[in-house]
Amino acid sequence: MKFQKAALLVLLGSTSAAAFTPSHKFGVRSRATALRSTAVKDEDLFKGLDRNGAIEKDVAELITASGSPPPKPSREVLEANAARITKAGVSDYMKKYEGLSGAAIVYLKLLENGVEVVNGYSGGAVLPLLDQFHPDNPRHKVIGKPPIRWITNSNESSAGHIAEGYAKSMPINGKFKPVGVVVATSGPGVTNLITPLQDGICDGVPMVVLCGQAATNAPEDAFQSAPAVEMTKPCTKWSYQIKSAAEVPFVMDYAFYVARNGRPGPVFVDLPKDLQNQVLSPEMIQMYTDTKLPEAPSDSIGMASLKTAMRDNGEIFKAIRLGYEDKGLSFEMIKEDGEPKLVPVASSKDRFNADHHTTNRVIWTTNALTGEPEPITKEGNLDMKDRITTDMLNFIKRAKKPVIIAGQGCNDSEEELKYFAEKLRIPVTTTLHALGCFDERHELALNMMGMHGHPTPNFMVQEADLIINIGSRFDDRITGRMPDFVPGARKAAELGVGGIIHVDVRLSEMAKQIEPHFFVHSTGKNFLTTLNEALKKETDLVPQTDKWVAKMKTLQAEFPVKVPHFPTIDGKTRMSAQSVISEMDRQILDAGK
Repeated sequence: MKFQKAALLVLLGSTSAAAFTPSHKFGVRSRATALRSTAVKDEDLFKGLDRNGAIEKDVAELITASGSPPPKPSREVLEANAARITKAGVSDYMKKYEGLSGAAIVYLKLLENGVEVVNGYSGGAVLPLLDQFHPDNPRHKVIGKPPIRWITNSNESSAGHIAEGYAKSMPINGKFKPVGVVVATSGPGVTNLITPLQDGICDGVPMVVLCGQAATNAPEDAFQSAPAVEMTKPCTKWSYQIKSAAEVPFVMDYAFYVARNGRPGPVFVDLPKDLQNQVLSPEMIQMYTDTKLPEAPSDSIGMASLKTAMRDNGEIFKAIRLGYEDKGLSFEMIKEDGEPKLVPVASSKDRFNADHHTTNRVIWTTNALTGEPEPITKEGNLDMKDRITTDMLNFIKRAKKPVIIAGQGCNDSEEELKYFAEKLRIPVTTTLHALGCFDERHELALNMMGMHGHPTPNFMVQEADLIINIGSRFDDRITGRMPDFVPGARKAAELGVGGIIHVDVRLSEMAKQIEPHFFVHSTGKNFLTTLNEALKKETDLVPQTDKWVAKMKTLQAEFPVKVPHFPTIDGKTRMSAQSVISEMDRQILDAGK
């Protein structure tokens, strides 16, 4: 029997037991490993395999020869192997939910994502899911966790707004990122949720909304059927109707990830009643991995596909891409503590991915310092070792009239913002959604700005030579007429002594409303932490903002926030809303709360 030389080389290079040990990540290394010298035990191995001595001569020739590495597998072979590995990982992942109904999988996913409270309103199309919340459901003992608290609201619209408030009030730095969850029925249940969904997408509120739908086998124009996905797509980050119980684990994973990451917002999942009752079987898992993971995204097939990706070490793997054909995010199936798990694969190749994966890049657009007629753009890393970050910090330190606009992106950075403002003696104004991230009793607090804000911050923002916007999107409620906004900072930029710094997690926000001179594609927390680390080393730093802070005090004295008080007539005193809140504030402070 004559063996092919390549086959023998492969066998010789695979004698180590480590060659058969799987990696923690599902992938295929794209670089060929050079053939190492072999010992006599390799000869013994092949002699044992070749009982008739037919290949002994071939083995000897290979062992004594100088040898050459086996041919490198083609790209097609590597991708095919990677696809098989990823599909095997998907199958293992789905087996965790084998034997459960679609509704049971949804409930289990809520628990896995840290959901403790759900607001909603019942209806026939969502009864299978509602049954999962009942305290007497035996699955709670099997799961080993107390049931999620179900709150029945007066209507679906109320449920949506309450979920918004719940998400806003959750601890932002807890084990799980905030999210509000709503469950409602089909038809009017969906239409009543449009207003809170639109409110959530405008305000950046993380929400997962789950609604029942008429069964997939129901006749056309069935009772309370409605084009839920089409109605909710404009007011959500992602809207999708499940096609089978098999894809529910990935639908729920993606829904929570999209709702909580990037700029948070609502997602909508439509649940046909028959698919809530559908039980995930081994055959469905096999069919899903065989037919529902195409090489290219296809909305008609489902929300998942495979995507070729490469690690830094050159290893090819197949990521799982979830979402729409034109907007989707990639994840890698890894094993953690022996369990398959999805982890995001960072990418900034398109705006949707860049809006969910910060690059920590600083983009500087200027023509003031070079004398060039056309703007010049420079890029660098948000790192004090990078010249562009050093230049940005020097701009901040040199500013004589700086103002920090703290947006919603500062809500998880209270201490970092306080240190940064105090170290540089910079006044801080907040947007509506950032109220509370900076103590309004602080000597540097300007309070809320904009159309419904206080006079002082609006005056100072217009006069400032440097605007540092951290986590706000320059909404028109704070800017007014865009061309007339921050004239002082625009003039300072022309002179090369100031300008506008905009920090945002979404790359798509760069120059969307106001063109910045420095755009930082990062989180507010990372931006502040990076600059604070450098500022902590500057023990002799003397801010140049004393006159600016003094002007702030003067303006606050000239334009105080007035709290209406009314005289007592016939033993009765009318109360204004402002006076009630002020009194509540006073009593809370007196109580030491």
